[in-house]
Formats: sequence, structure tokens, C-alpha cells
Amino acid sequence: MEVVDNKTGVPTEHYRSVFAAANPEEMSTRSGVAYADGKFSLTLMSRPVSVSWPGMEVVFEDSGETAAANTRILLARLIMEGTVLQPAGGAMLAYTDMPWGNVYAQQFRGRCILRLAGTYGASLPKFCEGCEALGGIRVQGGDAAYDIPFVNGLTVRLILWEGDDEFPAAAQILFSDNFSAAFSAEDNAVVGDVLLNAMKGRW
Repeated sequence: MEVVDNKTGVPTEHYRSVFAAANPEEMSTRSGVAYADGKFSLTLMSRPVSVSWPGMEVVFEDSGETAAANTRILLARLIMEGTVLQPAGGAMLAYTDMPWGNVYAQQFRGRCILRLAGTYGASLPKFCEGCEALGGIRVQGGDAAYDIPFVNGLTVRLILWEGDDEFPAAAQILFSDNFSAAFSAEDNAVVGDVLLNAMKGRW
């Protein structure tokens, strides 16, 4: 069965055909993602990963495993449409602070922020363990917070407040200020999905 991008409804085969038709050297120059010997090379949550051209196969170099379909589409879209820049000033931005912040804001909250709080709000040690497994560095914030090196210099900060008898668990997800050049509003929601799945060991 053909895999479909659950944000755009576009089949994987569409992305593969567009990716194959593009010039890899031009995509590398524009996106800032290194290309050599038929492969783009990235580091995704501290793991080396390659994206082959023209086939768009995405493989984790440390294990030989193939990435999940949504990860494959996300990285291909970064290479085809995004640009990896250095952070402008080091600010960490909420989804709604992005230039396209009102697009999918409610979906992002339900799909990513509430999922983070619901999954780990009663289990701070599991939250810390999951973040550290992705190369996360603990920072100040909430009851626990980590900066996750998502891909090639783009950072995601996860912040968690534990729930108690009076207040439910809460969470926030922030992005380094170079995210808006790399990913669209739709893609940023997928970033949250990919990261939270990886915390569960689903890459």
C-alpha cells in the first residue's frame, strides 16, 4: 500500500518522483545538506542518516535500518524545499511564534504538545530517559527540559511539568530560530511526531 503524507495527503511516490527529477548538487547547494556518492548525509537526533538519490531511501548508518515513512518524507522535503541556516540569535520559539504560526496551531497542540504531556506527565524519569536517548542536553525549564539536536543544527526544546492532584501535566515544545527556513508549518507538526516516536524507539 502506498504511504501517504498525513498532513498533505500526497503519496510517497509523488515525493520520490519529484526528488528523483531534481538535480542533487543544486539541492545540496540550496539546502545546505551535504551530498556525495549518490547520498545526502544528515545527523538526525544524534544518529547519522543517509538519503539516497534518486531513490529517496533513508537509512540509519549506525544500524542499517530504514527510516519510517514520515521521516523519509520529512527529510526529503527538507532537502528539496528547505534551507539549513545557523541560528540567528539563539532564541527558542513556540510554534505560534513562527512566521506561519497560526497555521495548524491547534493541530500541533493536540498532536504534539498534549501528547507529550499525556505520555510523560506522570513519569518524569521516562521523559528524561527518552530525551537523553536522542542526545538531548538538559536545560533550565519546567520540572525537566531538554534541547534535542533534531537535524543538522536545528534544535527542539521539550519542556515538561508533572501533574499532581491539583493541576494536570503540561508541556511546551520550542524550536530554534532557524526552523522556519528549513521546514513549513505542516512539516513542523511532523517534526513533533517524528521526535516523540523516536523517544519510544520508533524511528
